Amino acid sequence: MAILTASGRAALAAAIKQQTLHLALGEGDPLWDTTKAISTPFDEAGVIELGVTHLADIRVTSLDDQTEYLLDVDYSANAREGVIRRLPASAIPEGGDVTVHFKIAHPPESIGQTALLREVGRRVVDEVHFVTADAQGEIVVPTGRYRLSADPTNHLFIRVRFDFEDAATSVVREQGLFVATQTDPSLPIGQMFFIPAQITDPGILLVLQNSVPIVRQPSTRETFEFVVTF
Repeated sequence: MAILTASGRAALAAAIKQQTLHLALGEGDPLWDTTKAISTPFDEAGVIELGVTHLADIRVTSLDDQTEYLLDVDYSANAREGVIRRLPASAIPEGGDVTVHFKIAHPPESIGQTALLREVGRRVVDEVHFVTADAQGEIVVPTGRYRLSADPTNHLFIRVRFDFEDAATSVVREQGLFVATQTDPSLPIGQMFFIPAQITDPGILLVLQNSVPIVRQPSTRETFEFVVTF
């Protein structure tokens, strides 16, 4: 069986390192990370379909909020599909009205996604370095600790610093690393941040991340650091 060797993975990383990379910011879905409460009766089958998916912190109460029903005793909840079912021995009256309280979580990233949901702009990556995993390394990211490497490895450390006015006032919920982005050739030489209207070819989405909301402000500069492993 053919395998991709460690040196082959390092070669892929080296090829990407030679490209101009952009980190794009997007607003995602404004419903992500919001809390909702829906008052509705169960249907004849004892089901409530909320019409939203990927839920968290689900609670079911009476309409006056005085009674909180018990999960897996009075009702079951499919958080991924947004479906509530009344259980046979439930204290909830058949067809009774309830209030469902929940939080809408940001969904898991899709491997098939090719673009951000609502891109607001992208910036040329400032730094790309080969790194290697090291428990005592000077580079600390959510995936672990790393140290810089003079030799090619299958790990690339990416750092991007957004300027004060870049996507100012946007609420950022998604980030995407793109390779081979093409921008309008009539733009000034040296421009680093581009809004969607200035992009002629978005290129290839290499890495995607959905995050908790980040509120961009004209008084702050956001820095993103992460390691891409091939």
